[in-house]
Amino acid sequence: MPDPQATCWTLIQAAAGGAPRQREEFARRYAPVLRAYLAARWRNSPLRQDLDDAVQDVFVECLRPGGALDRVDATQGGFRAFLYGVARNVALRREARRPREQATDSAVPLEAVPDDHTSLSRVFDRAWARAVLREAARLQEERAGAAGEGARRRVELLRLRFHENLPIRDIARRWGIEAAVLHHEYAKAREEFRGALLDVVAFHHTGDRAAAEEECRKLLAMLG
Repeated sequence: MPDPQATCWTLIQAAAGGAPRQREEFARRYAPVLRAYLAARWRNSPLRQDLDDAVQDVFVECLRPGGALDRVDATQGGFRAFLYGVARNVALRREARRPREQATDSAVPLEAVPDDHTSLSRVFDRAWARAVLREAARLQEERAGAAGEGARRRVELLRLRFHENLPIRDIARRWGIEAAVLHHEYAKAREEFRGALLDVVAFHHTGDRAAAEEECRKLLAMLG
C-alpha cells in the first residue's frame, strides 16, 4: 500500500537521491507517457529511432543534480505540466541537433517533425490521463486484495463492464445473482474506483481535495 503522505515530488526527490526502488517506480509510472508523446511528435521523423534515448534523457534531466527538479516550485500546479515541460525541452534539444546529422541521413527530413504545440500537448495529456486511470485501477485492485472477496469481485465486475463491455444484466446472469443486487455492487465498485482515482490524482497534483476532484474531471474530459 502506498504511503498516503507521499507525492510525485517526494518520489522523484528520493529517486534523485539514488534510491533504486524509487527510480524503478519513477520509470514505471512515467515512461509510457513520455514514449507516447515523443512517438507522436516524431512519428514521421528519423528522430523516432532516438525514442528510448530521449525518454532516458527526460529521466536524467529530472533526476540529475542541478536538473529540472532543482529549478521547479513544487507548490505551483501539478506534476503533469512539469513533466511535459521537461519532455518538450528534451525534444527541442534533440531536434536542434538533428540538422547537423542530416547530411548523411537519407530518412525523412526534420521538417516532418510536427510543431503544433497545442495538438502535441493534447497527445501528452491523453497519455497522462490513461496512465492515471491505469494507476487508479491498480490501486483499487491492490486495496481489494487486502479487503476481501467482495472487494475483489467488484474489481472483476468493473473489468467485465468496461473491458468486455458486458451489460450488468448479462454479468448478473453469468454470476447467478439478481440484477438489482449487482447494480448496488456496481455503484459501490465505481465509488471505490473514484476513491482510488482521487488518491492517484492527489499524488500528482498539489492542492486540496476540491482541486483533486477538479483535476479528475479534467482527466476524464481529456479521454472524452
